[in-house]
Amino acid sequence: MPKFKNEYGVSKIKYTQKCRCFCPIGKADYTNNFTVTITPKKWIPDYCEIDKFIREQLDGKSLVIEDAACKLKQWLTGEIHPYWVEVESDVTDGVHGHVTVTV
Repeated sequence: MPKFKNEYGVSKIKYTQKCRCFCPIGKADYTNNFTVTITPKKWIPDYCEIDKFIREQLDGKSLVIEDAACKLKQWLTGEIHPYWVEVESDVTDGVHGHVTVTV
């Protein structure tokens, strides 16, 4: 993934994005409203590449909320090696009540 050095002393990045998935348990589409919080170390991610990963690897896929959030976190951790990363998925349109999952 393209990335650039954290020469700016960035201490926190908050990134939001949405994607639609299909829940294999509820048998219905739902929207992940992702909020990603990153404490960068040496590298800052290319935000367009995060969009691309979500679009190509998560959007339209059959995944429960926890799987979608975990896959995004694992990919970010492997690509930019941050001090810390947290992925939150807020789902308000599932066949169940309002659910927020944080990994």
